[in-house]
Amino acid sequence: MLSPKITLPLGICLLMATPSFAADLVEAAPPPAPAAPTWTIGIEGSPEFYAINNGSNTARSLADTYFKLSVSHSFDNNFVGGVFIQPTFKTGGKTQYYGEASVGYKIKLNDVFTLTPSVAVGYTWHDTGIPKDGDANGQIPYYALYLAGDWKLTKQWTWNVFNLRYRNGFSTKWETPKVATGVTYNIDSTNAVYLNVGYSWKKIDTTSSPYNDLAADKINIALGYKHSF
Repeated sequence: MLSPKITLPLGICLLMATPSFAADLVEAAPPPAPAAPTWTIGIEGSPEFYAINNGSNTARSLADTYFKLSVSHSFDNNFVGGVFIQPTFKTGGKTQYYGEASVGYKIKLNDVFTLTPSVAVGYTWHDTGIPKDGDANGQIPYYALYLAGDWKLTKQWTWNVFNLRYRNGFSTKWETPKVATGVTYNIDSTNAVYLNVGYSWKKIDTTSSPYNDLAADKINIALGYKHSF
C-alpha cells in the first residue's frame, strides 16, 4: 500500500495531466468536412451548323455562334433551379436572344448514374425567325422539358450520356427538340470543363419547306466552364 507521502504527489500529477491529455484528444480530432458547394456559375460557347439544305443555306455551313451565361442552385432535397441568358449571333449580322428559368430534380439511380428531369419557361426575342401574326420575327414565350442522364466514370470524368430537350412556343408553333451527349472533366471540387455535341430539329408555323414539318435543323459543338461555390 502506497504511503500518503507518495499518493498525494501522484494524485496532483494525474490531475494536472488529465486536462492536457483531453486537450490533445480534441486537437487530434479531424476537422469537419467542408460543406458541399450549392451555387454554380457557368459560361458556354458554341458554333452551330445547318444540318440540311434548307433552301437558302447549305448543309454544314455556319448558321450562328452562341454564348450562354448560367447560374444554378442545388437544394438539400435534390431539387435544382437555374437561369440562363443566351445571345445568338447569326451569320448575316442578325441576333437572337434567349432567357430561361428552370427547376429540376436529381434522381440518383445508383452510385454512378443520375437522371435529372426538369421543366423550364423562357422567352426569345429580336431576330428570332419565328413567324407570328404576320411578323417574321415573333417575340415569344416558350416552355421546355429536359431529361439528362449522367454517368460518373471516375472522380474526375463524367460521361453526360444524354441530354434531351423538347421546346415549343406558348403562343405559336415553334417545336425545337434536341439531343446532345458529351463529357465533363472535374479539375477539382469546384471547377469543371465540359464538351458536348448536339443535334436539333425544328418545326414552325409556316407552309414553307422544310420546316412546315419537323426537319433536321442544326448541329453544334459546345465547350463550357463551370465554377461552384
